Amino acid sequence: MRKASTVSFIIPFFFIFFAAFNAFSSEKEQKTEAETEALLAHSSFEDIRKRGVLRVAMHQKDHPPFFMVDEKGNLIGVDIEIAEEIAKQLDLKLEINRDSATFDEVVQRVATGSSDIAISKLSMTLTRAQIVRYTKPYSSLSKSVLLNRVRLLKFGEGTSVEKIFNDKEAVVGVLSGSSYEAFAKRLFSGAQLYGKSDWTKDIVPKVVSGEVWGAFRDELEVRRTIFLYKDASYHLLAINLKDEQDHIMMVVHKDATMFEL
Repeated sequence: MRKASTVSFIIPFFFIFFAAFNAFSSEKEQKTEAETEALLAHSSFEDIRKRGVLRVAMHQKDHPPFFMVDEKGNLIGVDIEIAEEIAKQLDLKLEINRDSATFDEVVQRVATGSSDIAISKLSMTLTRAQIVRYTKPYSSLSKSVLLNRVRLLKFGEGTSVEKIFNDKEAVVGVLSGSSYEAFAKRLFSGAQLYGKSDWTKDIVPKVVSGEVWGAFRDELEVRRTIFLYKDASYHLLAINLKDEQDHIMMVVHKDATMFEL
């Protein structure tokens, strides 16, 4: 793997995706105000007010540009700004919990009441929607595949990702405890899923070797991998799935009925 500092990665990465995030920034501010008002109306808000702290759940690993630690040790990113703005409007201190090793664990913290809200680049799945509620999306990404080039050649150029990954021998890498585990079961029901907790160490090398045919995640993470991985263009190909969007939302307790989905 190519060694790169957090700062050296963040700078080009932000240039690539700045335009996309700048487009929804003003809308994000409007939604934050509306969702803050909704939180104020929640029956459990009195407990939050008495506590004086807004407890926000977030994944333990950095996921730029949503949330990450900068060179000074400060948490920065889109999700951090949203959390800070909500806490400011509610006149509360902000407490961010990053104990969760998976995105499903982040959601569970809200479901069990350990956290008041989750702002952590979260997607919706049917299983999660049964135990929590989602706000309206504040970002949308394409679902993407990191494909082994040799595997693609065996099927022939122009073959769809869906056809390749639904082959009975196909092996698809997914991040365990993420929404993409559920997405893959729906889209690639014929494939074997290779679920691991570490995308960089456990999944990407297997795709490069061809043992895992491809990996499934959002376009930011797939393109970040292409950018960071040495000689990626020789081994890997990034393909966005047509008409498959990953809507990013905040998560609140299931009793927060005033939040619009």
